[in-house]
Amino acid sequence: MSFSSYEFIFLFLPITLTIFFTLPAKLASIWLIIASLFFYGTLNLQSLPLLIISVIVNYVLSLRVSRSRVVLILGLAFNFGLLACFKLIDALPLGISFWTFTQSAYLVDVYRGGSGASGLAEYGRHVTFFGCITSGPIARFNETCPKFTADYDAIARGLTLFVLGLFKKAAIADGLAKTVNVLFAASGILTFFEAWLAGVGYAMQLYFDFSGYSDMAIGIGLMFGMSLPQNFASPYKSLSIIDFWRRWHMSLGAWVRDYLYIPLGGSRCGELKRTRNVMLAMLFTGLWHGLGWTFVVWGAVHGVLLAVNHWWRKHGVKIPVIVSWVMTFAAVVMLWVMFRAESLNEAGKIFASMVDLRNIALPAKLSGYLGFLENWGISFVKFVPLEGGFFKNSLYVFALMLWTLFAPNTQQVMAGFRPSAKWVVVVAVLAVMAFWNFSGISDFLYFRF
Repeated sequence: MSFSSYEFIFLFLPITLTIFFTLPAKLASIWLIIASLFFYGTLNLQSLPLLIISVIVNYVLSLRVSRSRVVLILGLAFNFGLLACFKLIDALPLGISFWTFTQSAYLVDVYRGGSGASGLAEYGRHVTFFGCITSGPIARFNETCPKFTADYDAIARGLTLFVLGLFKKAAIADGLAKTVNVLFAASGILTFFEAWLAGVGYAMQLYFDFSGYSDMAIGIGLMFGMSLPQNFASPYKSLSIIDFWRRWHMSLGAWVRDYLYIPLGGSRCGELKRTRNVMLAMLFTGLWHGLGWTFVVWGAVHGVLLAVNHWWRKHGVKIPVIVSWVMTFAAVVMLWVMFRAESLNEAGKIFASMVDLRNIALPAKLSGYLGFLENWGISFVKFVPLEGGFFKNSLYVFALMLWTLFAPNTQQVMAGFRPSAKWVVVVAVLAVMAFWNFSGISDFLYFRF
């Protein structure tokens, strides 16, 4: 059972919400924990005992961490040691990266003097809340404190946000997956245009999949009166790598900034040490996603680009807006290829096709119409077979790219939300379109982390 399943939408969510608001606050907290553990168990039952043990250990440590650096170190060693062990054996319990960061942040916050939970039930509710447990957003303790009385405006807003996210996932991301999977499987024979379709297609798939999940999670939080953090702010509009990381996976970026980059000294310790801190932060971000070399290189290159970007800013280097966007978008897309690839070899093959201008070609079936282009060095070859064909898929991906560049993001759309008949129609139409595509629905991409 996941967010994008009939069981969740029509049974689990309404039943959980209804019972939650009919119980007294203390019992409602316990009910939410039970419901969340049940939800997690339906997805990854064998890891449920580990999650429960982790919650209990971290809670016990949090009771003694406020005045003890040793306890803090023990807690962080326990959390990240557990995460590292499972990453090394490549058998990740669902959501372990997210609940590791959530609990580690809690320990650090309490150590720094922040307010903690009043008991195990309140702490358990914070960590296990089913809206965040599998793929975030990575929430702080105060962001998962629910309201125990139903706010129908908030429920309407949350339901609308949930459906918008469901539409992104089911109607867009899962459709793109078919094209992207075929192209990456043919990494060794892609032409220039096919390679870029693979890269941009995956960039769109990942964005609509993960931002769709985040919208759904934030919407669920709103239904329970929680203010979960925003995770995306139109990242493909970014004009620099620095700007991109302020817009992409924002809760992860905030965690790395507050609990790693700033404690290392941030940008206040000279240019050389700032570069070191940026590199360490981005290498850590890459390793958080996985211990494979593709993630190490992905994080390292992002670190280098961020360091260069900081240097440009310090020295007042000015670049035209359109050039800045093209450079940023192209860099992000090419690095997403590394993120998606199964190996450095596969990524290298696609990179080679993306930069080889001698590899520019068109589908062989167009040679009868455009054969004169051979005089200009353009060849005609058999393209990788895609459902709908190369041009249809290319136009679709290009249209989605324009959407991410010029359309308002979900938070901007919801800023002026007021329950109305118009919104009922919009939500109903989007829900029908999402359900129409349920037959081919897949797990969320960030489940693998």
